[in-house]
Amino acid sequence: MTQPPLLDVKGFGLEFRTRSGTVRALEGIDLELHKGEIVGLVGESGSGKSVLSYAMLGISDAAARVTGGSAVFGGIDLLQAGESTLADLRGREISMIFQSPRTALNPIRPVGLQIEDVLRRHAVATRGRTGPDQALGLRERAVQALRDVAIADPERRWSAYPFELSGGMCQRVMIAIALACRPSLLIADEPTTGLDVTTQAAVMDLITGLARERQMATLFITHDLALAADHCDRIVVMHAGHAVESAPTRRLFGAPRHPYTARLMSSTPGPQGSIALLQPVPGALPDLRRTDLPACRFSERCERASERCRRERPPLPATEHAVACWHPLEPAHA
Repeated sequence: MTQPPLLDVKGFGLEFRTRSGTVRALEGIDLELHKGEIVGLVGESGSGKSVLSYAMLGISDAAARVTGGSAVFGGIDLLQAGESTLADLRGREISMIFQSPRTALNPIRPVGLQIEDVLRRHAVATRGRTGPDQALGLRERAVQALRDVAIADPERRWSAYPFELSGGMCQRVMIAIALACRPSLLIADEPTTGLDVTTQAAVMDLITGLARERQMATLFITHDLALAADHCDRIVVMHAGHAVESAPTRRLFGAPRHPYTARLMSSTPGPQGSIALLQPVPGALPDLRRTDLPACRFSERCERASERCRRERPPLPATEHAVACWHPLEPAHA
């Protein structure tokens, strides 16, 4: 892309200090996201996908410590910015959809007021307005936000409480809250968790449709490769706190280069395949508290690994199809 990235993460590292040891959760992460682009961040649970997004927003656990790198958004390094700057950006320029809408929403506050809370915090509906017109503007904006996410009868739903809504409806409310201020960057963290297949498809169509319409950069975090394949322009594969492969979606699925990516795909059911053909990824994610972690954290699970893999970490080059592996799969045989 010719335009500079809206979000540019370079060499980002993060660790957690715990009683049982230091968890090296992220190490040397590079990630770019451009305006209007939808990038999927995929990998097994525990790969560091959500940890990365929380760190960029400044909402990590108190035990977290940034060990290096930068995360520049619109000229601001999110890792160096103060809390007041981050608080101003969150919700206005960068929004996040969390995994569980029922726990993310306030159970004793109408959903319409929860949307208004965000609008009020960032003064979206109140600039230049005073008195009764100020409140009217807020409500109008909140109702429109519900309408934008295809909630029927949004005027009535404004006064509904989360327990009165289905899981899919609560997720739509979460999307409405996240997009109320029309952010430049949306982070969707497993937004379809706990939803049935039909509702999953509807929610993802809604998110990607609004992202395309508003030219909003979107980071879609998931362990579901099928969803990522259907909705993302580009995919970044993570394993145990490392980014191991990055490529345009069609190219990645047509010819994965990293052994871990290929293993993930072979363990994912397809519409035409048989369950008997599925092959699980061998082994498990390494314990990130270990002091003897290999340089390539997949090497202990990989049939192609060599001594070099254990001693020297392979880089992820800045190319269209990048793979961090000393012994990648050949494109013709991937």
